[in-house]
Amino acid sequence: MEWSKLKNMILIILAATDLFLLAFVVQRELQNSQFQRQAREDAIRFLSDRGVQVSEEQIPSRMELLPQRAERNLETERTLAVRLFGEDVQMEDRGGGVYRYFNVNGSIQFHSDGAFSAHFSAGNFPVGEDETAYCQHLLARLDFDAELVGETETRLTFRQLWENRPLFTQQVTMEISGGCLTAITAGRRLLGAPTPEPSEPITVPTALIAFLNGVNLLGDVCNRIDSITPGYVASVTLSGPMTLTPVWRIATDTGSYQLDVMSAELSRVA
Repeated sequence: MEWSKLKNMILIILAATDLFLLAFVVQRELQNSQFQRQAREDAIRFLSDRGVQVSEEQIPSRMELLPQRAERNLETERTLAVRLFGEDVQMEDRGGGVYRYFNVNGSIQFHSDGAFSAHFSAGNFPVGEDETAYCQHLLARLDFDAELVGETETRLTFRQLWENRPLFTQQVTMEISGGCLTAITAGRRLLGAPTPEPSEPITVPTALIAFLNGVNLLGDVCNRIDSITPGYVASVTLSGPMTLTPVWRIATDTGSYQLDVMSAELSRVA
């Protein structure tokens, strides 16, 4: 047989093999997708049979968030201080992993667990007519993507977002007096750029069952799930990195809960 004909036969066999493998993978994906939909429907029915109503549109279609870790970077903190106050900032090592940066415009202090605070020189940071927009713009200089979660006459409280997902434990309060920003208090921020951890969360159907079981274990009663918001909570060990754990914040007709989608543990949210 001529080499050209043999070569064509080999190419045809390889192409046929590729098509067969592709068809097999597609079939497996369709079967898995159908299984997940059925499991999701069964979990919704399970809640409904036990008196808890939830709309299918309110339930995440899948677990998109993975656990993350973030390392502290002292050079980044100095860069943030410069963005806020200018190039001439001085650094003070206060011990215990606490660093303070300051100049005539004010001071900012960073801690190893993500806590931070700042004080601004009188009259140097006027908020203008839109206090919220000004504070969000200022926090953006600190790589703090912020959404407003509370306000009083003299204080605005913001929560940090990462990739448009809320970091429920990372918040900051902006103090305003006489039309000017005076301080940042009770601040907690993401330490650095997160990287994913090699572990998988529970499935959506498992999370729904875990929620119901958790409510029962707490001795609570609810009749309706109003919303489910995926996000993260942060924790830091004394010498280790910051860990971001994916959670669901679940609002019901009787209260709010937090479901750890790694451990399936449920807790109340004040």
